[in-house]
Amino acid sequence: MRVLFDGAAPVDYGQIYVTSRELPDMQAAFAGQVNGICGAGEPGALFLMTGTHYGRVRFTVELHDAEPPPAAPEWQDVVEVSLLPRGPAVGLVPWGSGPLAQLPLIPDGHDTGPLPVFRVRYCAAGMDEGRDRYGGHDPAGFVDGDHSYLDHRPDRYLLCFWPMRPADTADTAGARADAIQRQTSRSAAHWHDWAAGLAVPPALWEQVEAELRVRLARERRDEEHRQREETRRWGGRAPSERLRRVRGNVHGIALMDRDLVDGVAEVDAATQRRIAVWAARQAFTVAGIADLAWLAPAWAALDRGEPLPAEFTDLTALLTRIGGERAVSFSITALRPAGRRGTGPLGTGLGARVDPVAMALPALTAAAAPDPLQAALEAVWAAATAHTTRRAAFLAELRRVFPLVDRQEP
Repeated sequence: MRVLFDGAAPVDYGQIYVTSRELPDMQAAFAGQVNGICGAGEPGALFLMTGTHYGRVRFTVELHDAEPPPAAPEWQDVVEVSLLPRGPAVGLVPWGSGPLAQLPLIPDGHDTGPLPVFRVRYCAAGMDEGRDRYGGHDPAGFVDGDHSYLDHRPDRYLLCFWPMRPADTADTAGARADAIQRQTSRSAAHWHDWAAGLAVPPALWEQVEAELRVRLARERRDEEHRQREETRRWGGRAPSERLRRVRGNVHGIALMDRDLVDGVAEVDAATQRRIAVWAARQAFTVAGIADLAWLAPAWAALDRGEPLPAEFTDLTALLTRIGGERAVSFSITALRPAGRRGTGPLGTGLGARVDPVAMALPALTAAAAPDPLQAALEAVWAAATAHTTRRAAFLAELRRVFPLVDRQEP
């Protein structure tokens, strides 16, 4: 047997702790226990109650190789708990202070393997006397300012540790169960009754299941939000997997004409590519720039299904060059007829005043996109915005020229 600590220990609020790391929570330490003076419900920690509310009590900590004999009769209250420390040493920690002493439970050089579970016996004597403010002394015997009675408290405590045998820890529930070995004082009885009234904490598997339920509910809410947001972005109807894979600026046309989007998505890739080129030409035509001779290489590349020449991929440079053409004249117009108010983000955007040339230009690069579906949808969107208030006629013409895309959903 080794004495790890033997001396005066300060207590406040009738509490002192043994801990590997953080201090234990009072209710969590005792919930589910039968004893209320040594709480072991928090991992790696003990919450110890004393009779003295404030002062210094005699405290002894012993480490045994095996279970010691039963507590001597002088100890009025005796309880036992189990503790799995988080390190080879634990600290004896007063309330609101740092460790009073380090308690090495594992000798140096023997802390390389798994830490054992320790059985802990907490013995108390004089708890009822300790509850008295003056510790049984006549207060008349103390002059003003004499607080020496705080250093001579009548209650004292013994804490014994010993490692449990593997056979004792095979039954996990039994190894962790606490027990009241002896109960004499009214103070200990009060705390035992208090602990018995606490709600039993959920078992580990119940905590895991509760966390899983919370996580699944959160994932379900997130998925429902994602689906609602996706449906909104695609014009009120969930997209097909093919549409979902499309990148680029394709949601504008989905909000404008969702049925047309589904129709374009269902035709073959060659038809989608023809739609893209046709829409780009329509956009340039309505903007008054389709007949510029220097655009011929771009149209030729699109007709052959080839990438655009490099000089046609910079939209800012194209807009600058077109603006310098004397033969080109255009005016700023609105996408929505005068007097009509738009609703939602799309309606607000369609109410802005736009430059038809600037709206038409993206149709050229869109038509050359590697994905033919993306090329078609982006080019159609650019052409529709370039047609401004005549976009309904443009979409009707698209359905006439490519009847396969003319579909109506209820």
